[in-house]
Amino acid sequence: MTDQTIHIITPSGTPAKRVRLAKTLDLLAATGRPLEYYGWQRVDGEPLAEGMDGIVVNKALMSGGGYRNKKARLYYLWWMVVVFTFVLTRAPRRVYALGLETALPIWLASRIRHRTQYVFDDADRFLLIFALPKPVEKFLGFLERKVSRDSLAHIIPSTARYDYETAKMTEVFNMPSETQIGEAEAIAKTAPASSASAKLRIYVNGWLDPTRGLTLIDDAVAELTKRGRTDITFKVAVGNLTAEPPAFFSRENVNYLGSLTHLQSMAEYKTSDAVLTFYDPAIRINRFAIPNKWGDAIAMGTPVIVNEGVQTAAPLLEVGAAFTVPFDEPMALADLLCHLADNPAAVKTARKAASSLRSRYVYFDEAMAPVISTLTS
Repeated sequence: MTDQTIHIITPSGTPAKRVRLAKTLDLLAATGRPLEYYGWQRVDGEPLAEGMDGIVVNKALMSGGGYRNKKARLYYLWWMVVVFTFVLTRAPRRVYALGLETALPIWLASRIRHRTQYVFDDADRFLLIFALPKPVEKFLGFLERKVSRDSLAHIIPSTARYDYETAKMTEVFNMPSETQIGEAEAIAKTAPASSASAKLRIYVNGWLDPTRGLTLIDDAVAELTKRGRTDITFKVAVGNLTAEPPAFFSRENVNYLGSLTHLQSMAEYKTSDAVLTFYDPAIRINRFAIPNKWGDAIAMGTPVIVNEGVQTAAPLLEVGAAFTVPFDEPMALADLLCHLADNPAAVKTARKAASSLRSRYVYFDEAMAPVISTLTS
């Protein structure tokens, strides 16, 4: 370890599948600094940052727990202890920390190890993910403000998630970089032509489970099959699947693409008429979702379909770049898709609206430049 090394500590065993994290690691690698990755290998076989550019050390600080279950929630407490101990004993000079569950123990250790400085990337606000007793939530909120205040930078996807502000907060919307957009457009140009019989092409990608609309989509596709609407086709690229594969994967109007790279996925937006982005509004953080899907859709000029109750979708809905349906009404989704298939002018108008939003947002690499600078100064 040298003073030039940047330590990356995240509760992720597959950073390549977390688009925002993967983009950040690419930017850090471009600095030429040695990168050491320390993650949480939640299930056997997760590669951590193996094969990613710039990584000279790739280790798991912790293993086990899985994803999205009560057992995993308990593991977060141990993760904090492990991260605190690691920073206390190693005293790394520069650290990129993903999530409050990582940044909080680093902040605490830095009270003792004063040489340690960190960037706090708050991609998914911890306090909005878990239902905590009010006294605990209030206390963690108090600590969160201190972690933000004492960081080199506190990266947030939207100020809408916070009831406070500090001088260190840096809002970074989930846009791709300009280079990624150009590369994805080049891939799209060489893609095989879509089915000539398709009147509407829908893209489904990313993390799929019931809280991300898996049941809604499955039931809507079944309804379309009953109606004989095989002219509405679906392209499905799974990032993570935390439930049994749904029946619609095997339907005749569904093309299962498997797992794609980020650039391959962006290219699919270009040849799609809309992308589905669903988040169960009963989960508090879902009401403040800022998915990479929206940034990719804006960059590629693709309309979005989102469920009601997602407050942060307002900018897309206001300009007509998105359509909305209730989260628990597959019939409404089927009706909307039929409407769009039978009214191509509505899709064309929404495409123009999505493209118009591109000028409102800064490319990811540009927005992150000041943050990267703090880690390399």
